Amino acid sequence: MILVTGGTGLLGAHLLYRLVAQGNSVRAVYRDTSKFEAIKRIFSYYSETSAILFDKIEWVNADITDVPALDIAFDNINQVYHCAADLSFNPKNYNQSRQVNVVGTANIVNLCLSNKVSKLCHISSIATLGGDLKKPITEDTPWNPENNTQNIYAITKYDAELEVWRGTQEGLNAVVVQPGVILGPGVWDSGTGDIFTKVSKGFHYYTSGTVGVVDVNDITESMVKLMGSEIVNEQFIVVSENITYKKLIQNIIGVVGGKKELKEVKRWQLLCYLQIDKLLSFISGRKRSVFKANINSAFKQLNYDASKIKKAVGVEFISVKESIEKTGIFFNRK
Repeated sequence: MILVTGGTGLLGAHLLYRLVAQGNSVRAVYRDTSKFEAIKRIFSYYSETSAILFDKIEWVNADITDVPALDIAFDNINQVYHCAADLSFNPKNYNQSRQVNVVGTANIVNLCLSNKVSKLCHISSIATLGGDLKKPITEDTPWNPENNTQNIYAITKYDAELEVWRGTQEGLNAVVVQPGVILGPGVWDSGTGDIFTKVSKGFHYYTSGTVGVVDVNDITESMVKLMGSEIVNEQFIVVSENITYKKLIQNIIGVVGGKKELKEVKRWQLLCYLQIDKLLSFISGRKRSVFKANINSAFKQLNYDASKIKKAVGVEFISVKESIEKTGIFFNRK
């Protein structure tokens, strides 16, 4: 049986669909049943028997930071896909992010070892890789902590990877997948789905940076192929294209509509907005919308090289334009 954590997120839901559609016995952990509707919606995008497929999943109420509950979920498990993560960039949430991303991953690794799980697939991020503006970034590009002092997501995901590598030293077989920004349908109020929503309502701003992007189905295909291979204890960048933010927004506008005349936002403007955002959050108590780490990322021009995963399992990625078009079809139907 296969165990999936983070199954109620965009990537996890698409992974669950692929696994059950292929006839696998699947168990998934959850914390909130309200997320099930999004999963069912995603299943319906790809199958006329989506309800039947959804019912094939065995659900266990557990939190990855709750070892006793998680231990129950590991009963009779052979493979584990660890997709659960805290995606916060707010420095005030550092302890929470560390608890979920690092301690939670350590719990998964320890239970994989104690239950003699045959293989773990850990979902990390390209955020854990070093950044060199002059040459392509590969799996061997070293992490530079000095470049990530404001990025709690990168810090905690990097430390989570260390827990996986610690597990491999203790006998665990594992692969680490490092995707870029994920495009895919079904979750429209967060992540890239929220970008589709905002663009359709008139958002038309961009920064001068680039971003590594990949379609959600290309990631799940890569994950499943890696887990079915004899490859162990290696990491893989999963990025289809490195695209400018301007081109990304233009492509989304072409699918969902919105203002066609784009406006470039300068770094100093975002830094000013950062201070205003902090003040408004302090006064009103509302959640902040931008952080220093987001701004730093928005102006970086990085080039991620995904040739290793292509060579390893023969996966071919669709273009960002095609991914946006496919996602847009479902967005326009919602």
